[in-house]
Amino acid sequence: MILRVFFIIILLFNIQIANSQVSGINNLLDNKDLFELELNQLDNDKLLKTDNIPVGNSVNPDFYFVGPGDILSLQVFPYQPNAKLLYVTPENSVLIPRIGEINLKGLTLNNVKDTISNLLKQINSSAKVFVTLRQARTCLVNIKGNVFNPNIFNLPSTYKVSTAINYANRFSAKETGISVIHIESVLQIKEKMKDREKIFSGSGMPVESEYWRRNVILLRNDGTSVLVDIEKATINNNPYLDPYIKEGDEIIIPFEQDNYPKIAITGAVVRPAILAYKKGDMASDLLKFGYGLTENADKNDVYLINPISGNKIKLEIDDFGNLLSKDFQIEPGAKIVVGSKSEIYNPEYGIISVQGQVKKPGNYIIKLNETKLKDAIDLAGGFTEEAYLPLAKIYRRQEINSTLIDPRKEIFETMQYSDLKSDDTTRFFIDIQYKKPIVATDFEKLFKQNSEKDNVLLIDGDIINVPRNPGYIEVMGQVKNPGIVEFQEGKNMLWYIEKAGGFAEGSEYFRARIVRGRTNVWLEGDKNTIVYAGDRIYVPRVPDEPTTVKLQRYTVYASIIATVSGLLNLIYLISR
Repeated sequence: MILRVFFIIILLFNIQIANSQVSGINNLLDNKDLFELELNQLDNDKLLKTDNIPVGNSVNPDFYFVGPGDILSLQVFPYQPNAKLLYVTPENSVLIPRIGEINLKGLTLNNVKDTISNLLKQINSSAKVFVTLRQARTCLVNIKGNVFNPNIFNLPSTYKVSTAINYANRFSAKETGISVIHIESVLQIKEKMKDREKIFSGSGMPVESEYWRRNVILLRNDGTSVLVDIEKATINNNPYLDPYIKEGDEIIIPFEQDNYPKIAITGAVVRPAILAYKKGDMASDLLKFGYGLTENADKNDVYLINPISGNKIKLEIDDFGNLLSKDFQIEPGAKIVVGSKSEIYNPEYGIISVQGQVKKPGNYIIKLNETKLKDAIDLAGGFTEEAYLPLAKIYRRQEINSTLIDPRKEIFETMQYSDLKSDDTTRFFIDIQYKKPIVATDFEKLFKQNSEKDNVLLIDGDIINVPRNPGYIEVMGQVKNPGIVEFQEGKNMLWYIEKAGGFAEGSEYFRARIVRGRTNVWLEGDKNTIVYAGDRIYVPRVPDEPTTVKLQRYTVYASIIATVSGLLNLIYLISR
C-alpha cells in the first residue's frame, strides 16, 4: 500500500515537470517569458580568465574576425537580463541550446551579432538581443626579421600587426629571456637615436627613415598575404592596412634597404618624416604623415616638390594640414615643405628674486641685458645690518636634461678628448657631478671695493640670496680640540687653529686648507688669506702607509746612500 502511494506521488511529480517544460516551450513561442538559455558549455568563472598580456587595441567589430577560443556574451531583453557566455569552439561555431549550432567561419564580430540576433528574432520579433566580445582568444604568431626579439608569441587576437611588433620589441630581460648584455647593446643604439632626435627636434628636419613601417609582410594561415603599411593605416584609420592578428600568422619585418625611393615632409609640422615611397601615394597622404601643423606654421607657405618632373606646386591646406585643392599622386622623392611664420619672440623683461638680508625681499621685474646686481640690491632697498656679503650668492636656473640616460654620459662626452691625467679626470668627474648653479661673482669686492667686474648682468629667473653672519667657523681634522670656533673679523687660518688647540700629533700642517662656505673651494691658508664666517678649516693627518711600502722606501734610501758612498770612495781612489 505504502509503495503504491509512493509510486503515485513520483508519477504526479514527473507529470508536473513535463508540463512545466512544455509550458516553457509554449511560452517561448507565445512571447511569454522568452527562454532561459542554459549555457552548459563552461562555468562563467572558469570560462573567463585574466591574462597578464597588456591591452593593445580596442576592437572594431567591422574588422575583427571571430575565431576559436573567443568568448561572447549574450543578453536577451526582457526575457534574459543576466548575460550568458558563448564559447567559440575549435570548429569556429557556437552552440545555443534550443537553437543549435551556428557556424561563424569567416564572420566579423558585427556579422556574428547580426546572425545571432536574426535567429532569435525569428522566434520572438520583440526581443532585444545584445552580443558582445567578452574575452578575446590568444593566437600563436611568429614574428621574425628586424625586431629586437624574433620569436613565436601567444598574443590576444585584438592586437593589430603594429601592436604585435611593438610587443616583440620590448626590453625586459625577465619577460623576453634576452641577455642583459644584448639589451644593453640595443639600449646604446637607442641612446644614439635619442641624441639625434634631440639635435633635430625643433629644426623641422626629419631624423631618419624607417623602411619597414610601410613594408611589413603578413602571411596568413590560409595561404594569403597582406602588405602591412603601418604609416598609412594610422593616418587614414584604415584597418585593412594594419589588420588584427589571427592564429598561425607569420609577421615578417624587413631590414633596411640600401637604396629605395623615399618621400619626405619637413618644416613646421608636428612630425617631420622621411618615409618609404609606395606607388599610389597621394599629396594628401604626405601631408597627413606630418601629423598636423605646429603653432607657428604658415599654411600659405606650403609647397610640394616633385624631383622627377621638376614641378614646384603650391598646396592649399586648412588649419589642420588637410589638402583643400584636388588631390593627386606624387612622385618618388617628393618633398613637402611647410613654412614658418617669421614671428620671433625676444622678451624684454624678466623676473628675479632677492632673498635674505635685504630691506625689501621679494620678486622684482628687471630689464634684460640692462639690470645688474647693484641695481637689483637697490630695488630691494639695500642690505640690512645683519647681511653677510662673503656668503651671498646668485643662483642661476640651468637647463636640466630630463631624459632618462646613463648619468655618466655627459661626463664621458665632455672628457672624450681630454688630455688630463687619471687623477685629474677623477676630480673632474666629482666636480661635474656635484656642480652648483652659482654665478661667479664676489659681493664683498663689489660692494666694499667697487669691483665693477663683479657687477654681473642678471637674467630671468636669477635668485639672489644674502644670508646673515653665522658667527662661527668650524675647525676639523688633526687639531687638539676640533669643533666650532667663534668668528673674529680679519683673522687667518693659523689663528683659528690655535683657538682649536693647535696642530695635533700626526698632522700634516703644511697641507691644512680653508674650505670656503660660499663655494666649497679649498684654499691654502697662508697668513694673508682671511677666513670668513661659515668657512671650514681642515687639517689632514699623515697618510697611513703599509709596512711593505715603508720597507721599500727604506731600501731605496739605503741604496742611494750605498751608491753615493761608492762614488765618493771611487773619487777618492782616483784622486790619490
